Amino acid sequence: MDPSRFKITLALTLLSGIGYLTYDFAAGLLNPIRGISGTVHLEGRPLPQGIVQFVSLDPVETHALEGIIKDGRYEIPEEYGLEPARYQVVFSSIGPEELQRLVDARARGEEPPDIKEEVPARFNRNSEVRVDLRSGAILHADFDLR
Repeated sequence: MDPSRFKITLALTLLSGIGYLTYDFAAGLLNPIRGISGTVHLEGRPLPQGIVQFVSLDPVETHALEGIIKDGRYEIPEEYGLEPARYQVVFSSIGPEELQRLVDARARGEEPPDIKEEVPARFNRNSEVRVDLRSGAILHADFDLR
């Protein structure tokens, strides 16, 4: 390859890389990722343990993120955060340790341990709870499941 052709190829490669970085940076400014935290109460009492899951209602780009509930509090840090979108919020009283025991038992072909879900279906698998994070302004959301 002659030197001038190499320089042109190198310049185009660098420009396309800079263009991508500019696009990626601009997309981050226009569509920022946000962390969210808050509390979860069931029948007026803090949920001792469990999982809160934010499931995107976007029919094109469905995604979900989970946070662990401990002593009625949850947090999804910004580095794992949520894109501005509308979300269905699903709650479970089954904590990560119980969930791991269930998965391990199934992997070994054993009868799964008896784990009781305390959260009613209307907040769990059939959750009616929605939150709109499209404004990017909500960084804290408390939920009182009654």
